[in-house]
Amino acid sequence: PICDDIHSKKYIEGKDIEPYHIKRIRFLEWGTKRCPNELSRPTFPQLYTTEKLLINALGEMKAAIDLNKEFYCEQQVRMAVLWNDLKGISNKSIDSSVRKFSKLKRSEMENLSKTIDLRCLLGILNSKYTSILLSDIRGGDYHIVPEHIRNIPIPNVGNEQHAAIVALVNHILTAKRDDPNVDTTAEEQEIDRMVYHLYGLTYD
Repeated sequence: PICDDIHSKKYIEGKDIEPYHIKRIRFLEWGTKRCPNELSRPTFPQLYTTEKLLINALGEMKAAIDLNKEFYCEQQVRMAVLWNDLKGISNKSIDSSVRKFSKLKRSEMENLSKTIDLRCLLGILNSKYTSILLSDIRGGDYHIVPEHIRNIPIPNVGNEQHAAIVALVNHILTAKRDDPNVDTTAEEQEIDRMVYHLYGLTYD
């Protein structure tokens, strides 16, 4: 459906995600008797109303970004948000995640995340080397589950490198917004070279 008084929330599925771009947007029924009150297994609302990365759940990793805090999605989309954007929000899902998967206290992760720009992570996740790392982590599995994403080692990025990746990602995002079919191969290859360097590899 198109956007109207009932269908008011932008909605995507995993198959709608392309690297740096959402190729199809629909509109979700919202604010009615059915939705969201009768949704099955609803997640906490703050997950959708903050900046986030959107990652597909099948096949080769493809990541896009929601800088406008506007996309709702179904279970075949993996969402990644910065810990600092969840500061002060407490629920069973978040508390369980901290206990199971982090060696750091939540306050430490919140402080660390203040130094990270999601656009830098977007460039890293869409790089060729991340595809290799993901393949090693999941073996022959076709699915991309949250545990696979959590186990991708993210390198330390210096301020200069961080800014350079963000600048290239901004260029790609602007170009894709204006023309989804635009060729951004040169910019993506430059990000690949930067990511190889971050992991201590040469381009060869």
